[in-house]
Parts: sequence; C-alpha cells; structure tokens
Amino acid sequence: MTVKPPEIEKDTVYTYWESDEGMTCPLCGNSLTHEFNDGGREVITLKGSLWVVTNYYRCVNLDCELHNAFPVTYNSCIKRKRHSVEVWAKVIQHHFKYHLNYRQVAELIWDDWEISISESTVRNVCQYFEMAGLQYKNTEVRREIAESGRIYLSLDGAQPIEGEPALWIFTDRLTDNVLLARLLESAPAEVLHDIYQEIEEKFGVSIAAVISDKQKNILNSVKMLNPDIPHVYCQYHFLNHVIAPIAAKDSHLQTTLQKKIRSLSLVQKEPVGENTEKITKKSPVAEIFSPITKELKCAIAARGNRFDTFPGKEIYLNLEFVRSRLKIFQKKGLPQKVVRSLQSLINSLEKILDSTGHLYSELCSLLHDFQWLRAILSHREWSGKRIKKWVYRWLFELQKRLEQRSMEHNANNLKWQYPSRAITQEEAWQQWIRLEHSYSDGLYCAYDDPDLDFTNNAKELLFHRSKAHFKALLGRQNIARAYQSKGGIYAQLIDFDYSDENISSVLLASETPLLEANRQEHNAQYMVTRRRWRIREEETGNFKQFEYNLQALKNQE
Repeated sequence: MTVKPPEIEKDTVYTYWESDEGMTCPLCGNSLTHEFNDGGREVITLKGSLWVVTNYYRCVNLDCELHNAFPVTYNSCIKRKRHSVEVWAKVIQHHFKYHLNYRQVAELIWDDWEISISESTVRNVCQYFEMAGLQYKNTEVRREIAESGRIYLSLDGAQPIEGEPALWIFTDRLTDNVLLARLLESAPAEVLHDIYQEIEEKFGVSIAAVISDKQKNILNSVKMLNPDIPHVYCQYHFLNHVIAPIAAKDSHLQTTLQKKIRSLSLVQKEPVGENTEKITKKSPVAEIFSPITKELKCAIAARGNRFDTFPGKEIYLNLEFVRSRLKIFQKKGLPQKVVRSLQSLINSLEKILDSTGHLYSELCSLLHDFQWLRAILSHREWSGKRIKKWVYRWLFELQKRLEQRSMEHNANNLKWQYPSRAITQEEAWQQWIRLEHSYSDGLYCAYDDPDLDFTNNAKELLFHRSKAHFKALLGRQNIARAYQSKGGIYAQLIDFDYSDENISSVLLASETPLLEANRQEHNAQYMVTRRRWRIREEETGNFKQFEYNLQALKNQE
C-alpha cells in the first residue's frame, strides 16, 4: 500500500459515492457496495500537492455494466493523471489561446506556480485535449446543425507544400462551424461530390447553398450534387480580379517614384545620425536639408491595402505636397548655395512628377471606374435584380467607350489577359467585361437571401488564423508540415471557449487520448518599425525643422 509522503502537509482527501438516492446504482437501481481504495496518490494542483485516496464501488447486479469495480474520482482530477484539471487548463490556455510552444508552457507553469512539468507532459496534455475538444465540438456542431435544419456550405483548400496533399476545410456559414477538414491528394469534382454526400449523411441535413471562390472543380461538383441550389461566387475574389490591372500599375508607379527619389543627391548624401550642432553658414547643404530628406523618405514610405489605399498614388500625391511646400521657401532671403540646392530639388521633383504623370492619370481613371462598381455592389440592402441592373449600366459605359475606339466589347469574344503594368486602359475595360460575364451566375444571388454571405473571406480568415498559430509556435521555421498534419484539428478548435470552467468540463467528460504528433521548437519573431507616410494629414515636424535650419542661417548674417 502506498504511503503519503511527509512533504504533503494538507489533509488527505477521500472520494466517496455521494447521491441523493443513497447507495443505489444509477443504471439498474440495485444496491452499490464499497469494494476497496487505491491507497492514495499525489495530485498536483495550483495551490500545492494533495494526497487523494480514491474509493471503488460496484453494483450487486451481475448483469449491470457497473458490476465491475469503478472509481469515484476527485472533482478536480483526471483518472490516472498526476496533475489536476486546473493545471491542465492553464497548459491548454497557454498553448492554444496564447500560441506558446511546449517548452515555453513548461517554463511559465514553473515561473507562475512553481509546478514542475516536462515538455513531454505538456505535449501529451495538448494532444489529449485536441481529441477531447474535437469530441465536444462535434457534439455542439451536430446540435446546432440539427436546429438550423440546413447547411450553407463554404469550402476551400490550402496547399502548404507544392506537390503535397492540400488541406480542405468545409464549414457551415449559418452556424459558423467547421463540418469537416480533410487532406486531399487532389480535389476533382467527383471527390468533392462524395464529401458533400458524406456531410449530408453525417449531419442528417441537406446542403441548401454553396459559397466558393468559383474554382472549376467546385462548380462541377455542385452541379453534380444539385444544380438548383444557389451557388454564391465570392465577391471579394471577383473584385480582386477587377483590381488586378490597377494594382499592377500602382505597384509600377510606386517602384518608379521610390527609385527616382532615392537617386537624388540630397537623399544619397543624408548625414548619418542626428545632428546636434547648430546650423551655420558653413554647415553642409546636406545637413541643412536633412529635414527635407527625411520628409521625402516619409513620402515614399506609403503603404496601402488592396482596395482602399494605393501606395503609388499616395506617393505621387505626397511628392506634389512636398513640392508645393518647398516653393514657399523660395520667397525667403537665403544664402546662394541654399537657393541653388532648393531650386534644383524643386526642379527634380517636377521632372519626376511630369515623367510619371501619365501613369498617375491612367491609374486615377481606372480607379474611378472601379470605385463606381464597388459602390454599386456595396448596396447590400438592394435586390439582386437591382444590383444587376446598375452593374449593367457600368458595363454599358465601358462597352460604349470601346465601341468608340472600334475595339472588341462582346464578352463572349474576349480572352483572358495577364494583368501586368503594360496592360492598357482599354484592355483593362475588356477584362472587366469578361470577368462580369464569367461571374454573373453567382455574383448577385446573395442579395436575395439575408443568410447567404457575399464572400468566402471567413474561410480565408480561418486559414490565416490557423497558420498564425503555427507561425507563433515555430517562428521563422517552415510551418508547412505542421500545418499539413495539424491544421485541420486547430481550425476546428480555433473559436473554442478557453475559459477554465469550459476546459475543465470538457476534460472531465472525455476519456479519449490522441496519438503522438511532432512539433518543432519555437523561434522568436522580430518587430518591425515603420515610417509615418501620411504626411499630407499628419505633421511630421520635418518642415518645421527645415525652417528652423533656414532661420538659423539668416541669423548668422
């Protein structure tokens, strides 16, 4: 019989059968009898170690499932586990919620509570919880799908390693639940169709609509399943294709302007470090113009996003702003060397802006058309018929321009063209006409059903969030293998409630272990500092510093 260690000072905890019905079997109603206890074992909690003696009982009915002796476990213990449920909960929170690797979790548990736990134990706890969490989530998903009575299926695949199987995730947009995650060597229409049928059989509910990125294999698989159900084509992907020629031209404008500004002699000769000496007539020109050099660097540090802010356009406007501000200083009495340098800089900026003006104008023209289309599609309260009517007005305007130029404007006769910076404005219009014709079957149906999503972005976000988990764990190492083997599991647990109470209830209700899986060591991430580029809206202080430098020169006279 095991003996309580002397270092455990707390009173021994005994487990007993406690029920309002007394010593009565909950299954058959016969009597329960006490059989034996395990002599006790150590259980490590956040508040210290306990010595827990577990009593075993059995039902007197020979045919009852509880006739074999069963334990009455302590309320914070997991059967045959050394650490309490609350310790497990902290391990799980650190790993799944805060994305710490096994070594970091073990170190934090020691730092915070002085509980010694090995990396292998942390790994086993996390793997145990993966299956326990999946069992819990599957039960919840089944219940919610049954209540909904229909499935609006969203699907997409991610291939972390070229030539390797892709991870496909199938979700229900009505309940925001992951229905299935599977690695597929390939995903032809027949394979996807079989998965649709598997999902319908698993949940006992029909697929009533599909949301996808309009891949050909998905189109064919949905037609095989039921050609009459709505199939929504992701509006984000449609707009992403529309914006492609604009993005290519903007990127070229950005690169050109940045290259030209960096080639200016004042920028190349910028003093290193901060100047703490007073500006005098003998100060080098580069030192006097140092604030302007900083302003120019801020001007070309513009960043953007796919649809709203375009860095090439912003840089062009920033340089126009800098030029206009510099012209103010021409009217002030300044030393001759400063006047020459200032005029040279203004001339250089004007030459740069003039040489890229045609590209900027073409970019703005295309942007105007794109923003018109985007404004039409943004009216979520309109019917699909009304949206389609206004999109056709937009298309008519493009077709009319092409017709005036004697260019092809029939969508059926237009072919795909790569959206490079060399594409002309007219060719961009042709591609937009072709795109709308290609997407028209699934672009407008979401407007007539409030439960349908307009985009498949939730699936993209799910992929990004699950990848972010592995990047946080593995740092700069290649996450492809880990994502391939564990991405599906984590995608299903990504919105799990990681409170102490919920984790405890899931663990105590589960007895399913998980097989071993490999994890890689954690590498630290690096922080990146960025320049402030919104110089037209936010005062950087560089012009004030330049004016101070000029004033210091005038004071020397």
